[in-house]
Amino acid sequence: MALFISSDLTRKYKRDILKIMAFFESTEPSMWKRVIRMTVFNLKKRFIISLVLLTLSLSLFVLASWGWFTQLFYEDETYLVGHVEVDIDPYFSVYNDITFEYDRVEATLVQIQVSPLIEKPGVYLINIVNNGSDYFFENFRFDIIVKSSVNTYFRIKIYEQLTLTYLNYQGTYTELSILNNDHMPFDYDLTNWYDHRDIDDYMYYKMPVKRTSALEPHIISLIPDYTLASFPIYDAGYSLQIAFSLEAVQSYGGPENEWGLSVNPWDGSAW
Repeated sequence: MALFISSDLTRKYKRDILKIMAFFESTEPSMWKRVIRMTVFNLKKRFIISLVLLTLSLSLFVLASWGWFTQLFYEDETYLVGHVEVDIDPYFSVYNDITFEYDRVEATLVQIQVSPLIEKPGVYLINIVNNGSDYFFENFRFDIIVKSSVNTYFRIKIYEQLTLTYLNYQGTYTELSILNNDHMPFDYDLTNWYDHRDIDDYMYYKMPVKRTSALEPHIISLIPDYTLASFPIYDAGYSLQIAFSLEAVQSYGGPENEWGLSVNPWDGSAW
């Protein structure tokens, strides 16, 4: 007797159906037809249940993936990179005998040639031979202008070069660099700054800072005044040339990733 197998059944169950056919081949037709219908019904039921379980599993995966991606985007939004910007402000503070106040005198770049004017970019001249000059060593001041929108750590490297300028036998001026193993005695603010120059040549500001507002920067002084003993005057022809290299990083992860410092240098604790 021929048997038609419904196309709804999967290949997995065809072998079982064929065994049932062989067993009931010699029995009453009505009996094996009822058994076949029951078997087909049970197989369909199992197939539908499997399909429902598969659908539920996929739904749970989608929900879990959506939650993970949502958390990922939230963390990215939490740690947005801010704007980091700092600048230097070298100048001289000169006492005015008439107004009895201190006047600001802008620092000048070192001139290589007067006509046409050629200057050393970023290199400032400080007088160390005449204490009556506006540009004398004791009058020098240095500030950091913080314009960052996020908390910022910064460090600075100071380049000091003693020079001797003299008139040679050809009637032209020659500049000679003088070796100096000691740091010049500026009156640094060592309350808020840490002098680490003997280790890595940097001075570090110990607190993260940012601008006061979008329109107002925050001013930090490195050399706010001169309260030390009188500076020893050098002989004529000497001068001090000074330059600065300022580095600023975002407080969150900046020192570790940009400077390679896992702890701060002043007390060895985390940033």
